[in-house]
Parts: sequence; C-alpha cells; structure tokens
Amino acid sequence: MKSIFSVSAIIIVLVFGGLSASAQNPDFPWPEGKKMAISLSFDDARGSNPDPGATLLNEYGVKATFYVVPASMESDIEGWKMVVETGHEIGNHSLYHPCSGNFAWSRDRALEDYTIARMRKELSDTNDEVERLLGVRPEVFAYPCGLSFVGKGEETQSYVPLISEMFLSGRGWLDEAPVDPYYADMAQLTGMKMDNMSFEEILPIIEAASENRQWLVLAGHENGTEGNQTTYLSMLRKLSEYANDPANGIWIAPVGTVAKYVKEKRTAMEGNLNIPGISKPAANGNIYLTSEKGRGIGPDIQYMPEWNAFGWFMAKDRVEWDMNLPKKGSYEVWMEWSVSDEEAGKPFLLTSGDQTIKGVIKPSGSWETFQKIKIGELTLDEDFNRIVVASGQEFDKGALMDLKALTLVPAKK
Repeated sequence: MKSIFSVSAIIIVLVFGGLSASAQNPDFPWPEGKKMAISLSFDDARGSNPDPGATLLNEYGVKATFYVVPASMESDIEGWKMVVETGHEIGNHSLYHPCSGNFAWSRDRALEDYTIARMRKELSDTNDEVERLLGVRPEVFAYPCGLSFVGKGEETQSYVPLISEMFLSGRGWLDEAPVDPYYADMAQLTGMKMDNMSFEEILPIIEAASENRQWLVLAGHENGTEGNQTTYLSMLRKLSEYANDPANGIWIAPVGTVAKYVKEKRTAMEGNLNIPGISKPAANGNIYLTSEKGRGIGPDIQYMPEWNAFGWFMAKDRVEWDMNLPKKGSYEVWMEWSVSDEEAGKPFLLTSGDQTIKGVIKPSGSWETFQKIKIGELTLDEDFNRIVVASGQEFDKGALMDLKALTLVPAKK
C-alpha cells in the first residue's frame, strides 16, 4: 500500500452497447500530448477515392489509408499514383475481394471454398501487383466484408493468424468500438462505419474515444455527396477541420503510421501494463500468474506499475487469473507479496473451483520488500481454470497486502 501511482481508469466505451470495462494503466502516451488518434480508411479502390476523395483530404494535409483491390485501380493508374505521391497509405484488400457465398455476387469466390494456402498466395499476389502498379508494397490489410474465416462447417478456419504473420495490421468492418491501444490485437483492429453518416453523427464517437484516449479507425468506400456506401465529402471537410484544430487534441494519420507507433510504445512499456489475459505453462512447466495479467476487481484495488503489483488491496477486493492448461495436473502454489509489520496478520483465501487454500499474510519486512513462499497445492483441470485471491475476513482499517504474483510449480510425484 505504497504511495499511489498516478493512474487514470481507461474506460472502453462500446458505443452501441452501452457497456464498459476498466483497466488500471496510465493514459496512453499519444504523440505531442494528443488525446487520441483517428485513421480514415477506404476500401475497394473505388473510382472516387483519388478524386474527389484524396484531393479533398490533401487540402487539409490529412493522410488516409486506401485498401485496394488491384484490378479496380487500372482504369485510373495516374490518379492512384497521385494518391501515393501525396503521402497516403496503400493497403491490401485482397486480389478478388472474397466474401461469404451467402452473398450471391461472391459465390464464385466464396470464402467457404478457400483454404489458408490459397488465401496466402492471393494476398502475396496482391502485394506483388500493387507494387508493380504503384511502386509501394502494402503493409496493412482490411478483411473483405469484415470476414476473417475460410472453409465451411468443421473445416472452418480463421485466417487472422495469417494476417498477423504477413501484415502490420488487419482491419475489420462494421465494428462497435474504437481501438484500445493497450489491448488491441493488431491483426483485428476494429473498423467503424463512416459511410452515409454526417459529421454530427460521428462527433459523439470521436468525443468518447478522445475521453478514453482510444484510436478510432473509420472505414468507408466511395467519396461523394450521395449514394450507398459513400463517405460524404461534407463530413470529411468538417472532420478534417475538427482534427486539425489543436484544441481538440487529435492525431490523424494512416493506419500503418499509428499501428507502428502503438507497437513501439507497447514494447517500450512491456512489463509495466495491466492487461488481463489467459496464462499458459512456460517451457519449464511452471505457470507464472503475474500481476500484469491479473484482473483486479473491487472498489479500492489498484495496479501499481512501478512495483508490478496490486496494491490498496482491501477487504472487498480480489484478484483473478485465468489459465488454459494442456492437461490436468497438481501444482505447488507460491505467492509473492509484501506488507508492513503493522498491517500483517490478516487472513486470505485462494480459491479455484471447489478448492480453497487458507492462510495468513505474514510480515515481509516492509511495503517495499517482497517475499515468496509456498502457500499450498492445487489440482487444476485440463483447459480453462480460474484462480481467485481475496481477503479471508472483513476489516475496516489498513490493507491486506501488495500482491505481485503467483507461481504454480508442477508438484513432484
């Protein structure tokens, strides 16, 4: 329970669902003190993208990402060369735009008939063709129709791992929330619709993303004044003016530019972020349940990145860890914690399913001194398991402990 690290809860607003979840991390460090990032993106290489689309954006110095199908560019190669020369990003949107055969127009290139190998070849061929036509090789990808599977029934497979391997990022379509820069899978960036929407309709989404320091990736198609799947020029003008106003704290840049920045920052901050996730056994068989991957739940508990531990652990707080195990096994449970002599002596409970380990938090020497001891054993099932650490009784003053980690060591037979 050391002096509290200055953190702000980052609220992930699911704009259409009204739900939220919190993470205890510092505000994401956008460049030059900006509050958020916006990326404009357009799919299919529509004829209106170079002009008036890119032409309008160039008036404001705004650069976008254009995810292209190479064959669609051939009627206006000079226009597309202008798009590249003026600093916009070209992304891969596949060779033939395969979608589900549920769409009659896609029946001859149905994703249900694809394999991972076929998709890999076509995406590579797309990169080659874009490079031949425009002299640039795409680093980013957008899923046609927002669909990320190949095959059908029992043979269905995700091709997200392929995109993760081949590209810096992959963008979806018709998603319901901006990108959380701390958590997002770069191969599954959320793309939110901007077609057929006014600036006034999009502004609340921008404001919510700004408040929560998120990355808003907007996705559209045509550029014009009317028509289906059209991002209105009037909206783009207002959005560009709004983004260019320093008072609004917006960094507007292509998807690839923002993705590289986010990856660099996440790498630099690795080990100091609380991003709950599934833990798996390490190569030595141990399972390391670090505070970075735990979920702190309760009114007072805080993740403290300077100590890589959960502090302000009060009676109504708890920490949860989730695991996936390849097989059932028994494990010794080692806990790493700290507590002052004055606060020591409170009971704790560790539970997993119907198993419970009870103990008392012994003195570690100080809040700054961490100790690690074996507290008991558990038998964990194959596949999903959850471990919960909580107080063993109610108390009004002081704190339970600062909890750094659990280590599960395979029990000797």
